[in-house]
Amino acid sequence: MTLPLSVSQIEFKKILLIRFARLGDVILLVPSIRALRSRYPKAIIEVLVDHRYAGVLEMCSAVDRVISVDRLAMKDGGKMRAVGNMFRLGQELRATAYDLVLDFHSFRETHLLAWYTGARWRLGLKRVHSSYWPFCFNLGPVLEDDDLHVSAVFLSMLGFLGIVPVSNGHLLDLNSELRQEADSFLRGYQIEAGALRIGFNLGAGSQSRTWPPQKFAELAERIAQHNKAVVIAFSGPGEDSLSSEFCSRVRSTSVIPAPNLALSQLAALFNRCDVLVSNDTGPMHLGAAAGVPTLGLFSVARPNHYHPLGAASRWVSCPSIEQLDTETVYQHFLEILGSLPAQHSLLKDTNSDQ
Repeated sequence: MTLPLSVSQIEFKKILLIRFARLGDVILLVPSIRALRSRYPKAIIEVLVDHRYAGVLEMCSAVDRVISVDRLAMKDGGKMRAVGNMFRLGQELRATAYDLVLDFHSFRETHLLAWYTGARWRLGLKRVHSSYWPFCFNLGPVLEDDDLHVSAVFLSMLGFLGIVPVSNGHLLDLNSELRQEADSFLRGYQIEAGALRIGFNLGAGSQSRTWPPQKFAELAERIAQHNKAVVIAFSGPGEDSLSSEFCSRVRSTSVIPAPNLALSQLAALFNRCDVLVSNDTGPMHLGAAAGVPTLGLFSVARPNHYHPLGAASRWVSCPSIEQLDTETVYQHFLEILGSLPAQHSLLKDTNSDQ
């Protein structure tokens, strides 16, 4: 890659990143944000994001300001009102006088916003299945490699700045207040000393990605055969039936329901788990970013593109999520458990019954 010498050597002072959605993609942008912070320690780094996911970036110390917008509301009320809303947002961004804008979302509206900022340098991602307006940028484009992990695609954008990626190990920063809130929640339950804390993220937003709650219950029973464990059952809005069915089927271990948490609360409670087992959904990435080894359950999506980050994380895939058998998931769970420090792993010798 040939870099404009002046760009690779500039010490940018104000940087804007654009990525409106989705939850998982916003989380997977964090390694790029941290790489930018490492390269430009004195710069002001701001991120334009949908208000539903702003809470994630507010837990990232590498971000100076989160610009939260209700992207869907901006489009309500007809085309003229939508254009007016976009114009007002563009005016706010233009007034900030950024010297570098990176469009990680790369839709037509974000292309135009990047262009309208008037930033001296503008770089966009040319996506495989989306239009690209080259007049909006004066660097690149960066071609999306659909075979790479999403976080690696985002990091490839930084090659034009001569930036070498940093480790993905440190993603989100959980302050003491969040940690104390999570600990206070758990103290409300009688958790046996030394018990493993296993998180189950039961929902996924669509049936094709949702491992049936009865299979999650089978996994809980299987884990309880060989470990002292408590299961924290996470569920979101509209997923009460999943949580109820799961809880009603578990007999051999304690279950702590954790429904409808804010993103910051969810991250903090994930952080208090030893292992998280999750469907392929945004909270899966949040768990990994919060530092918990995560087992992702995949069906329709491609794991190589979306698997959870983290050296101890794993994934398992099946063309139909309902056909993913409990024993396969359990064996992947054991791999994660075996990789944990000795003080966390209470696993007994399971070879005797195999």
